[in-house]
Amino acid sequence: MVANLHIDPLARESVITGYLARQLDAAQVEEFECHYLSCDDCYEQLRATELLIYGLGQIIVERPVANDVAILRFSRSAELTSTSLDTSALVNTIHLQNESKVLIDLSNVSRIDSTGLGMLMKCYCHAVRNRGALRLLNPNAQVKQVLNLTRIDSLMLSSDDETLALESF
Repeated sequence: MVANLHIDPLARESVITGYLARQLDAAQVEEFECHYLSCDDCYEQLRATELLIYGLGQIIVERPVANDVAILRFSRSAELTSTSLDTSALVNTIHLQNESKVLIDLSNVSRIDSTGLGMLMKCYCHAVRNRGALRLLNPNAQVKQVLNLTRIDSLMLSSDDETLALESF
């Protein structure tokens, strides 16, 4: 797969689009990520494609409201990492709407790193400053483990049941 990235521009765009749409299998993802981190051309192409998709208005974070609580959920598979636009989309949604009661649905979040944890803390502080609260909904096992290891789960309550989470506000 990687060998074709520099020979055939259409193949490269196809792989990048598949990567961004999370349509590659685990082996292809690993091969591509190892390559693009060391290849300036592929890295720039990936970022340009990701920004184009974002700029075209693809909704990343949905925002229904229930009982004066904003429920933020990703409309597709997401990662809260330093290289993901999902992270900034979530922060912008909270800050632009000036929410004080926020329930973040993490059911579509597959990975989180220190940038994502920092973003959650930033959102938590924003809600508390506005005399509100922030709760987490449906984190997967890997995300729960990271939240537990960093003890962030002691600040932000987490639930696997949306009704109970909404009632906790």
